[in-house]
Amino acid sequence: MQKIISWNVASVRARLPVLLTFLKQEQPDIVMLQEIKATEDNFPYFDFQVAGYSAVISGQKGYNGVAILTKHPIKNHTYALSGFEDQARFISTETESGITLISVYVPNGNPPEKDPTDITRLDYKLRWMEAFNHHIADLLKQGKKVIIGGDFNVIERDSDVYNPDAFRDSALMVEPVRKAYAKLAEMPIQNAIRHFNPDPNTYSFWDFQGGAWFKNNGILLDAIWVSDMLAEKIQNAFIYKDIRALKGTSDHAPVGIVSEDIL
Repeated sequence: MQKIISWNVASVRARLPVLLTFLKQEQPDIVMLQEIKATEDNFPYFDFQVAGYSAVISGQKGYNGVAILTKHPIKNHTYALSGFEDQARFISTETESGITLISVYVPNGNPPEKDPTDITRLDYKLRWMEAFNHHIADLLKQGKKVIIGGDFNVIERDSDVYNPDAFRDSALMVEPVRKAYAKLAEMPIQNAIRHFNPDPNTYSFWDFQGGAWFKNNGILLDAIWVSDMLAEKIQNAFIYKDIRALKGTSDHAPVGIVSEDIL
């Protein structure tokens, strides 16, 4: 049995104690991190090495940033989507068994508070998602076995948010964003988190503001996508909701899959 986790940690250094405790308890084989808010210079490589993991990162000072932690040998790293090197939102690598692992942090897309009519960020998000979809389609056409973990910043269905009407005009939920995300589902790849957790009002994110956690005002933003070639080997998928209740944790809960030995 092998375990693969994806987690938007909202600053890897700020969440390091919780993250290291989680790694010790769960012993995942692979961890895909998002929003690490760190660069090569201040990423806690040593702490993860002590815990038994090597790491590859695509970092950015102060915000964004993605990483992959692994107990297994990896090779062929890619640190950005072509044409989107300005923001650290994508990293991929490959296991010795030929599985492509990808950690993604899809742009939020909402406008700055000072200018709610500015659609620059939404335009960037849609262009980023289009490039991402093309990249994944190319990998699948090549016959690659793919596992993608990430914060996708999309409310795919109304039942994925506690109050859909409050988000109807949000860049998480507007129709062009939903359509872009739907294109991923049209490919030979499956959302394992949704497959094993089909109930409505299943969430992975609770904002730090407004008592969202205590009110269960959540959103399902995180997913692990698995190519059809691997899907039958996935035994279960989880949202580690209890982690969200811990002191010093992220506003996202980890999500994970359990599989046969595939890595």
